[in-house]
Amino acid sequence: MKDSDSVSDDFDEDIDEEIQESQFDWLANIYNSHSAINHPSELHGLMVGEIVGSLRRSAADWLNQVLEHMGVESLDNERHANVTEDLLGFYTHSLENIDKDSSSFVLLLPDDDYALSERIESLVVWVRGFLEGIAIAASERLPKMDSELQEILKDFVDICQIDTQVEQDESGEKEFFEISEYIRIGVLNLYAELNEPVVDTSNDDISLDSGSRTLH
Repeated sequence: MKDSDSVSDDFDEDIDEEIQESQFDWLANIYNSHSAINHPSELHGLMVGEIVGSLRRSAADWLNQVLEHMGVESLDNERHANVTEDLLGFYTHSLENIDKDSSSFVLLLPDDDYALSERIESLVVWVRGFLEGIAIAASERLPKMDSELQEILKDFVDICQIDTQVEQDESGEKEFFEISEYIRIGVLNLYAELNEPVVDTSNDDISLDSGSRTLH
């Protein structure tokens, strides 16, 4: 039995090659063409924060979150063919990167072709989105985590305050990489703490993770 309103593994097969090549540019293009009011990296951080807090959104609820975050009422399907399916695939793909293959999990940020200041700005808004998402999903459980994990969240709050206007030199690039990697590892540690092992649902498409809450 299949729930047509839930994000299923079927969508992962439909991810456009363009998304695989450059997820940030793909999502930024959608945001720019819709004159979005927020940053695409923030959306990914928000989504990952909710996933880490063990909240799974239904397909309809995820799409509504995207629209709300962009500040628009509907997706431009004429300009972006298959945008609905691609956004659903993006959600599923992101979930699986954290859950099944943590080594492939990366923050959705501009690549090295962008100025360092732009990448740092994207990193900051990603972390802000993550903190918002994990607060939505797990606010009651966060104070009960051990001190090391709570320290990670405090560090994330501090990262939101860093100066985005830096010199584009070797030391700046090194610091950016180190901070990004610290965030990536911290996210995975938080995920491991807040999520139960996934039960195999290969024969049941109703839920991606039977141990997680789902919004409908």
